[in-house]
Amino acid sequence: MTHITKYNDSLPDTVDMHEVKVRLQLLEKVWEEYNTVQDQLEYDDDDDEMQQHELDREAFTETYCVLKARINRMISEDRRARDFSSAESQKFRATHDYGNCLAPKIKLSTTEIPKFGGQIIEFKHFHGTFNSLIINNQTLDDFKKISLFVVFCN
Repeated sequence: MTHITKYNDSLPDTVDMHEVKVRLQLLEKVWEEYNTVQDQLEYDDDDDEMQQHELDREAFTETYCVLKARINRMISEDRRARDFSSAESQKFRATHDYGNCLAPKIKLSTTEIPKFGGQIIEFKHFHGTFNSLIINNQTLDDFKKISLFVVFCN
């Protein structure tokens, strides 16, 4: 517990949150082990030793609670910062479409992909439209692209 307290007290401005989470798990494990050992000590104690062990438990519990609260607060603040950053990023992308934040929002008509029935004369139009709307769409994975290809081929 002393190592975790020193680590927490000496944290720089930027921390690796994965390491903080690992240390939280370690702290919880130490807490469980401490309680197991302390319960056994208190069970075997006489009255004088019992008072000392109770004082030790109170001090340990206080340190544990303070540390766990600090670490949980760090994790929560990091999560809020990431959520805010993500929301700001989405907001930025939404207002900067077309690379120009002053670009007017124009509602374009939807382009439908023609079905390809095997006629050579239809292929050029089908191929161009399908490539533009499906193949070049980076939000679709390869499986979805192949599935759509099958759908649009008769």
